[in-house]
Order: sequence, then C-alpha cells, then structure tokens
Amino acid sequence: MGIVDKAKGLAAQAVHKAEEVAGEVREKAGPLAEKAGDVAAKGVSVASAGANKVTGGRFEDKIGQVTEKVEGVLHQDKKDEPGPEPGPAAKS
Repeated sequence: MGIVDKAKGLAAQAVHKAEEVAGEVREKAGPLAEKAGDVAAKGVSVASAGANKVTGGRFEDKIGQVTEKVEGVLHQDKKDEPGPEPGPAAKS
C-alpha cells in the first residue's frame, strides 16, 4: 500500500468522523437556539419595561411596537411549528 492510498484512507476516516460530529452538533443546536431565543425575548421585555419606566410612559406605544417586532424575530421559527391557535387571552 502506497502513501497515497494510506492518505486516502485516513481522509475517508476523517470525513466519516466529521459527519458524525456534525450530526450530533445539529441535534443539540436546535433546542439550545430555542432556549436562547426565549431568554432573549425575556430580556427584551425587561428592557422595554425599564425604558417605559425611565421615560414615564411617554413613548410606551413606540417601545411596544419595537418590542413586538424584536420578539417576533426571536420567535420566527416557532410560527411554522404546529401548535394551539392563538386566541383571545384568558381573563383572570
């Protein structure tokens, strides 16, 4: 067996291992990305509330619009998932 054949064999092994690792990473990335989006959305809500407090509510509408847009982008992946249909909020 020549050096070229040996190199091809090692390269094939490396490609196979890389494919395995990529599959594992892909499986773990989805839930982590979803969790990060949820945490970021909570941060946006807290920042929005803080901005409203600091401005005395003078810009509440504009802050609310921006908050909705940012949270919409953070949860964009979830729009395509099947789930309960949005409806009127439950009253307590």
